[in-house]
Amino acid sequence: MLNELVKRLSASGKDRREAERHRKKYAIAWLRGSTLVPALGLEISVKGLLFATKEAPGGKHIDVAMDLGGKRVKARVNIVRAGPMVRDGVNWTVIAGVYEGIAADDWDAIVRFCEDREDPGNKAADELAAIQHVPDDAYRLLPLQVQERVVAALVGAGRLAADSNARNPLLRMQYTGKTKTGSHRLSVHSRRPDADEILFFDSFVTIDDAGNVALER
Repeated sequence: MLNELVKRLSASGKDRREAERHRKKYAIAWLRGSTLVPALGLEISVKGLLFATKEAPGGKHIDVAMDLGGKRVKARVNIVRAGPMVRDGVNWTVIAGVYEGIAADDWDAIVRFCEDREDPGNKAADELAAIQHVPDDAYRLLPLQVQERVVAALVGAGRLAADSNARNPLLRMQYTGKTKTGSHRLSVHSRRPDADEILFFDSFVTIDDAGNVALER
């Protein structure tokens, strides 16, 4: 049975002490050339994973793509154990592997998935949705991380002083609606001291549900 093979291929006691595997199903596919081969995720940890595939990879190193908590995660995997089995007349290969290449954001998503923690991007989306109903000074309702990105974009464009503090910048912001791509669009009125005068700027920024900021003009 599949469960018996999973037990044999799961990490050893030493591996488990280093990184606990979580037995939960998740969507996964591995890359053969330019083609994604669907598979079945069985276990996952912050260091490796276990999955079943109807087509066995030809080498010891594969690229995989997983859907974890609504996020597409990509990783390079080193296959450390593999074993065949037949279930309901179908040949499967169950593979245990460890990550050998992964982006920091993708690894964070794996940690959140293993620990059943909320994606901070979802929190940002909720807070961005809330500012739609605020007539003025929407900046104050943005998450601090997004505020910092707004200030950095304006400083980079010379529309705020270089030493501006994200907690108290010289700007006001109004929500103007969503773009065609679904990002939130806001008008920004900012000030920057220059010698003996104050310069005023009108700008537009867009913020997507993940909290990424872009300066339109």
